[in-house]
Amino acid sequence: MFRLNLKIALRNLWKNKSYALISIFGLAVALTIFILTMLYANYEKGFDSWNSGYEHIYRVNYKSSTENVALSPGNMATVSKEKIPAVEAATRIQDYWFGDLLLKTKTKSLYVNDVLLADSNFLKVFNYPLVYGNAETAFSKPQTLILSKTMSETLFGSGVNPVGETIILDQTLPCTVTAVVDEARFPSHFHFKLIRRFKKSASDEYYSNNFYTYVKLNENSDVAQTEGLLNKNRTEILNAELAKLPNEEKSGFSEFITQNKLYLQPVKTIHLTKASVEYEFAGNGIGRYMYLMFIVATLVLIIAAVNFTNLSITIATRRAKETGVRKVLGAHKMQIGVQFILETAFQCLLSLVVAIIMVELFLPAFNNTIGSAIQLSNFPDYSQIAGQILLLLLTITLIVGLYPALLISNIIPARVLKGNFANSNNGYWIRNGLIVLQFAIAVLFISGIWIINNQLNYMQQRDLGYKPQQVMAINLQNDSEAHYQKVKNTLKNISGINSISRADHIPGEDMGGNSYVNQGKTYSANFISIDVDYFNTMGMKIAEGRPFSAATATDTLNSLILTETAAKTFNLQNPVGKMIKFHTRDVKVIGLVKDFNHYSPEKSYQPIVFQFIKGNPLRYVLVNVSAQKSAEVIAQIEKEWTKLEPDFPIKYTLLDRSFEKLLQKQMQLRSVVAFLSIITVALALMGIFAIATFTTQRRSKEINIRKVLGASIFDILGLLNKGFAKLVVLANLIAWPVAYFILREWLNGFAFRIAMPVLPFILSGLITLFLTVVIVSLQSFRVANANPVDALKYE
Repeated sequence: MFRLNLKIALRNLWKNKSYALISIFGLAVALTIFILTMLYANYEKGFDSWNSGYEHIYRVNYKSSTENVALSPGNMATVSKEKIPAVEAATRIQDYWFGDLLLKTKTKSLYVNDVLLADSNFLKVFNYPLVYGNAETAFSKPQTLILSKTMSETLFGSGVNPVGETIILDQTLPCTVTAVVDEARFPSHFHFKLIRRFKKSASDEYYSNNFYTYVKLNENSDVAQTEGLLNKNRTEILNAELAKLPNEEKSGFSEFITQNKLYLQPVKTIHLTKASVEYEFAGNGIGRYMYLMFIVATLVLIIAAVNFTNLSITIATRRAKETGVRKVLGAHKMQIGVQFILETAFQCLLSLVVAIIMVELFLPAFNNTIGSAIQLSNFPDYSQIAGQILLLLLTITLIVGLYPALLISNIIPARVLKGNFANSNNGYWIRNGLIVLQFAIAVLFISGIWIINNQLNYMQQRDLGYKPQQVMAINLQNDSEAHYQKVKNTLKNISGINSISRADHIPGEDMGGNSYVNQGKTYSANFISIDVDYFNTMGMKIAEGRPFSAATATDTLNSLILTETAAKTFNLQNPVGKMIKFHTRDVKVIGLVKDFNHYSPEKSYQPIVFQFIKGNPLRYVLVNVSAQKSAEVIAQIEKEWTKLEPDFPIKYTLLDRSFEKLLQKQMQLRSVVAFLSIITVALALMGIFAIATFTTQRRSKEINIRKVLGASIFDILGLLNKGFAKLVVLANLIAWPVAYFILREWLNGFAFRIAMPVLPFILSGLITLFLTVVIVSLQSFRVANANPVDALKYE
């Protein structure tokens, strides 16, 4: 029986090969997209979950009335392990914020980013399976390194065990490689190519929040109780320090103690959950983006399933006589339904085979587009997705095959054998409803990509408050004043350089944070340490007051410049000339700068305070370059740098390219939605083409009778287009309010956004209507232009 059913299935596929090809290929494309999205979702949800006991690992975050940061004081790891019984292990990590790190081996020299520093307990909390090395001894000594597998292969070659090899950091610090981790295979919410152990594994730093602290709790520990003990221990340490302070400083420090709290954030939520936590590691909070991609892929799969179902209904009506004869000969309704479901399953299986081949082919390009590192190289990589694919195959088979199977198994033989069923309206409403659904989704995609593109163009073209197109930021390895003056004197002689300054951070980087007091109230703000000519070099505008001056001694110690948002945050009206407190000192506001986008335009303006030289090392030389001579100037700077810092190859950033990286996720979204928009419209039109073919064939005699009675070709085309045009118009009317609501919510995620335009909705309607008319007309023209005698000669 199975062999007979298989023969019937293959015969019907061949008989309706054009419809079958459209169904199988369309579903294969949609399945490819959906499987890639499932792989992406599995990958993103797998962050940190490889770590044994990851459900009991928490990060110690710090929160006050004005800030919420992913950092905590340096002593928290040591204190929590020593004084809280529930803490099984604790570690502290610090991001290497001095820019790229220069590495030197015996044969290679290169800069590397994504560098972390960690204490000796790192592998006790994060149990990475090691490619090489021993987890017990990897960080037992200072000046030791853990490399990612990618970095190990870059430095020493593929398949080489680098444990015991020496790497020189920044020309001065020799460190020994003690372990290698396959970081791409075991992704975490922090990324690294290299981890260096702290010189001192323990820290007694209790005030500033400069470290990421992680605690691993015993099973069945009370998280709320542990959080309370953390704050209790911290309060005791701070109260002990309070007693040592002069009386005039005690009130401010006491306020600091009472207003700030530590809390525990589960590590398993960090990567996917978008929380308003500052100083978060890059690349986290992408859950919303992941779910959006999953929804989009589901919509594409729905369109392909609609195509499949519509064509199955079409084929089912053409097989009515066959089914009627089988029923007369004794076939049961169940047998016929199962036969049709099995045929559908066979086609779905063919689609799945094609989809799996396309997944293997397009996975590298997919990884490159969305910035992921999905691997399918070992059995565990396949085991999870295999079960999901089997479930998907079963679900799709039932969805696309159930209704056509019920339709064909419920036919009445007497009616069929009279020749009436093929021209009946069975399945008419379902078929038309599915066409409306298809085009509603297509309209959603077309209007979506239009508005996403407009928003991205707006962010790329808006005034950022500075001029990134003209600024080059060079990493300075020696940040002494004498060396900077030597660099400045050398570079200013190059034709095409307008001005030179320096700073500790450039736009896009996390800044330092400080507390400032105005009228007895404490406020938090970011700060940037700068030199003279900074505002001129960056192209920023002084709204009031003046910039820093090297000739004014008080500018170094007792003066600040605020952004407009910082002045509002501090509740300062007419701030220039006002005094505020910083570290118990009175400091004067000498200038007010127009707000600028330090981060992506997705975020609102930050309160930023500028300090003159005082603070962090000024590790960037900022060079304002004439746009007309940029290539020549950069080449000349590279030549001079070999003399200025001969031991360090030049490392620089063009701020316009740095700004583009801030919009990377949204640009990826635009690429994905644009590609899927083309796919959805193509699938919808393929479905319309197939349905139009069937309709013209079914109405062939009617069309030719109309021609005999005097109807023109345009009358015939109008008649055939009218029904489809109505469906497309209805789809637009349904899709527009849905698209408006979804896209408005998406736009609300941007601090700076376009007003919701109406034009994309109208154009999406016109585009879908125009393409439908073209497709239907092209298919119908052959029938409308045929000789009526050929169709009516047997009547």
